[in-house]
Amino acid sequence: MEYSNGLSIASRIEGIEADAWAELQLSVPQDHRTRIGIQVLRYGRALSLLTTGVDNATVNRTFGLGFDEPLSSEQLDQIASTYIAAGVGRWLIQWSPAAAPAGAEAMITAQGGRLVAPTVKLWRPTNGATTAVVASGLRVAEIGRDDAATFQATVAEPLGVPAEMAPGIRSTVGHDGWHFYLVYDGDRPIAGAAMFVQGEGAWFGVSATTSTDRGRGAQTALLSRRLHDATALGCKWVSADTRSETPESRNPSFHNMRRAGLDVLYYRPTFLFGARDTPTATSPSV
Repeated sequence: MEYSNGLSIASRIEGIEADAWAELQLSVPQDHRTRIGIQVLRYGRALSLLTTGVDNATVNRTFGLGFDEPLSSEQLDQIASTYIAAGVGRWLIQWSPAAAPAGAEAMITAQGGRLVAPTVKLWRPTNGATTAVVASGLRVAEIGRDDAATFQATVAEPLGVPAEMAPGIRSTVGHDGWHFYLVYDGDRPIAGAAMFVQGEGAWFGVSATTSTDRGRGAQTALLSRRLHDATALGCKWVSADTRSETPESRNPSFHNMRRAGLDVLYYRPTFLFGARDTPTATSPSV
């Protein structure tokens, strides 16, 4: 499927996620970026996140490869050399099955990647998403810079964001193209989420609910509000990603997205390089 610029929907969805994370990382104050070694490297629409001062694979990951040009073993070597030279002990490559070449998973494995839990890429057209629904007793508010610290305090811990990286999840509050929301029970914030709008599309991310208030409809309300706002802003589609679920581990976020009309575009294999332990998380935008 293609949209007006001729790019496939998979390429657009990987690209908007890459641009969103690039802006989140590069908008962290310079002194903090320097202290924990935040870097962003671009390969066309693809992206490598490096955070040399944080031993967490989710902030040392590469995604969006294989759309501008087919992935090669030479490019994989270059990426690995970059992480190793930076002193990163473990990193991830997230691979879209819509990218080229077909069967690249075998190449990535041969280069040392170990398959871990995939993420799920979901999307939907915005047509018909005109009514925002909020559960009884809750309200959704779009926030500005004055509430950025409250957003961080609400969302960072339930997302499992490393303390050193927590400022990054609110770094673009108030920036063009960005929309941040909080859900309140009275005056008490209980959940939050972000939306990044770029051209015809919108990326939903940085979504979480405090542990004591899950199951009350906060994420359903945030999905509904963002769909409503994306439609009003002229977006033709929205995308999101979350962790895959297993028979032993149900993922409520996945079911919330499906109820909101988002369809599974593909499961995105995730490969761990470096240390042989499993990363603490594989989907920071849940």
